[in-house]
Amino acid sequence: MKIIVGIPARMGSTRFPGKPLCDILGKPMIEHCYRRCALSKYATSLFVAACDREIQQVVEQFGGSVIMTDLDIKRPGLRVAAAAETLALDADDIVVVVQGDEPLVHPDMIDLAVQPLLDEPDIFVSNLCAKLNENEWNDPGEIKVVCDLKMNAMYMSRAPVPSIDHEEKRASWWKQVCIMPFRWHFMQRFNNELETTPLELQESIEMIRALQHGFKVRMVPSSFSSKSVDTENDRKKVEELMQIDPIYEKYKDL
Repeated sequence: MKIIVGIPARMGSTRFPGKPLCDILGKPMIEHCYRRCALSKYATSLFVAACDREIQQVVEQFGGSVIMTDLDIKRPGLRVAAAAETLALDADDIVVVVQGDEPLVHPDMIDLAVQPLLDEPDIFVSNLCAKLNENEWNDPGEIKVVCDLKMNAMYMSRAPVPSIDHEEKRASWWKQVCIMPFRWHFMQRFNNELETTPLELQESIEMIRALQHGFKVRMVPSSFSSKSVDTENDRKKVEELMQIDPIYEKYKDL
């Protein structure tokens, strides 16, 4: 079984144009993402799914693998899926989507997220999750997840769920962490066959499509934290955090 990590990247970000190539401690952000993912114990191969020649040139310059995709693909997961179509994958191979704007991603996050697909043949897709604090509960930028007793997602929302109005004992609060492994056959089905659903559109959460079509999404708790880069202030904060990050020490001189 192959486990392939795909990192979607494009220059045309609305809030931070060109951010895959923004400088963080002398390296472009996409290189940080790539080198950190390459440290995963489970990953057998790795590629950047890009649509811009600037990104292709930079990735190839630092020795990475890049697969070019159409410019008009908007969704990150669909870009990775389009790139993976060019590979000779078996149905049960695993394709892991790791966002290209997460330069603090820890390689163990990939290994954690993949584990349920290795252990349980009836799990087709999983997501990392992390504890949600009270400040994040009202933040629509954080995707809240309500789980069953086996940590399968029951619902995801940008609204503050579950309710706290009637609590006797507070349930665990979870948020989605966007590392998403798919079995290849399900990634193809998810993108090509499953229709977009009303709640997916209403919440603007792609993974709800799987839930509304009746598929399990296994949530995997993680204690690791990361930070996406959507603004210049985010870039500066990540640069500060990177300087005290032990994973950075493993590749900073490459």
